[in-house]
Amino acid sequence: MNEALQELAEACQKDFGLENYYLKRYNIFREDNPTIDNDYLFSMEWFPKDTQEVEEDLNPPGTAVVEIELHSKKLRHFSFVQGVNLVEDQIFPQLKDGSETVIEWVEELTGLEFGRQFQLAEETDDGIHLLAAADNIPVFPVGTIDVTFNEDGLLSHFSKDGSFPGEDQIKWEPFALTSAIVDPIILDQMQLLEIPLEEQERWLAVYGTTTTFITNDQQKVIPYEKAEMRDSYSVIDKNIDWENGSVEDTFEAIDIDLSDEVSIEEALAGPPNKNTQPITSGDKEKSFQAVQSFLQQKYPDDNNKWKLHTLSRERGYIIAELRPKVQDKKVIQQKLSLFLDATTYTVLNFTDNHFILEMFSHLEEAESPNLTKDEAFEKLHNHIEVSPVYVYDPVSATYQLCGKVDCSYGVDAATGEVILLDEL
Repeated sequence: MNEALQELAEACQKDFGLENYYLKRYNIFREDNPTIDNDYLFSMEWFPKDTQEVEEDLNPPGTAVVEIELHSKKLRHFSFVQGVNLVEDQIFPQLKDGSETVIEWVEELTGLEFGRQFQLAEETDDGIHLLAAADNIPVFPVGTIDVTFNEDGLLSHFSKDGSFPGEDQIKWEPFALTSAIVDPIILDQMQLLEIPLEEQERWLAVYGTTTTFITNDQQKVIPYEKAEMRDSYSVIDKNIDWENGSVEDTFEAIDIDLSDEVSIEEALAGPPNKNTQPITSGDKEKSFQAVQSFLQQKYPDDNNKWKLHTLSRERGYIIAELRPKVQDKKVIQQKLSLFLDATTYTVLNFTDNHFILEMFSHLEEAESPNLTKDEAFEKLHNHIEVSPVYVYDPVSATYQLCGKVDCSYGVDAATGEVILLDEL
């Protein structure tokens, strides 16, 4: 084992009371989270010393699975397989200690401050769920911390995921969005969508509003996907056509490697996380050309049918999402997802969700709407929530105060009934 990893492993064994365990396996994984800049996780599987022979790649009950951030050396995940905690001298808090003691332990472990950087979201019979916050105001993308205990009240799981902003990243300001300001924006965002009701074998037309963010200065509406993916997500919405006819189909799909595992040399070198890099104008132009060429080969009869909807980065690839240029109101639309080499822009593989559409082809069409969008908005108005949230801005690398627009209800466009969407 590399000397740096050996030091981390020895510190882990000492810090977490794993003296009666031995290190069975280890790997290094690249963080595949566009909200986190560059980090690698040192994953270790510690077996109890009295473990009998087990099948390869299986972990016996009591195995301690630990993930440490390679560069910061901070704990990211710690769990005991099947919740069996065999640590002889418990250094962890226990369920009986209460949530305040557990939160103090989390503060000490992570260096984060309760109230300022995270808040209590839920307390359950077997643990607590914490969320990233800025002075008790939620942040987005979401950061989470979970601590759970087994039936004996001993620690069984700890995990920290996502981003937790520092005070220097917060642009402090009073929340200024009022109903008079946001109502026209929300009305503009409302959509008429058709949802499949399989048991009733029909489509249902529903007015609803998607989750969006409105900046506190009222200058911008940020779609959920854009806020989640930062600059590694870009809406293109450009039609794809070509003047010449079809070309010879020479496309050969290449298997996509979605593994996050990397070598120790790569991790210690710390190359930039390509998943956080912006989609540049060059990326857009070359990706569009590659997508156009692909369609000419694989979908020669689809000239001027598709548009390049978005480009995003995932696991080292550029993902091009194609949607039909002309769409109906159904929530399920045909979609092509193309995996492009991020350097050469060559299309490597693709998926087509047409088989999902076929599953609903027998459903009866939705009734025609009897309500206008304005009438539906009036019915939904009291169910729409606008709450303050700090949203990450990749340009300034700070968190900007926004209003999060959310609504769990919709309006049946034919009957005017207000319905809970989760029950459909």
